[in-house]
Amino acid sequence: MLPNLKLLSLVVFVALTVSGCTTQLAPKYDAALFDGVTGINVNIMSLFASVSNGSESARCIQREEKYNFIIGSVDALAIQSDARPLPKNAVIKKVNAYLSSRGLSAINSDENSAPSAYALQQVSSQLVKMKQVDCQSGLTKNVVALFKNAVTTSMDQAITYESFLNR
Repeated sequence: MLPNLKLLSLVVFVALTVSGCTTQLAPKYDAALFDGVTGINVNIMSLFASVSNGSESARCIQREEKYNFIIGSVDALAIQSDARPLPKNAVIKKVNAYLSSRGLSAINSDENSAPSAYALQQVSSQLVKMKQVDCQSGLTKNVVALFKNAVTTSMDQAITYESFLNR
């Protein structure tokens, strides 16, 4: 009977130990980060609206401060997103399935970077290129549409991932 008592004690100990453990499957939701991402999205869409009919390179200087503010803000948000501990998880698969169900591209981040950080880095890269084109030769309606499509896709990915964390 003593071996059964030892086995029972071991089972109870393991059960209590396991029940007290919590496994974090995704980074913690950060309300300030989510608010920052959704807030800068408004500024980005405002920039696109201001050049929706194209732009002249001579007037780029008037938009330069707005470009710099948006790019700097997006870079800061990417750093903030990437600074959170990133456990190995399946949340990204759920987010990608949701994005696919909406007809949007999946997030293609590496395992060492938060998906929202990767998406925000893509936004920054696109906006830097857009600023360069705008200031060098101006933007046509079609070029604006191409940049807007790329940026909108990445912003949607970042917002979707961050909103998934608020559960």
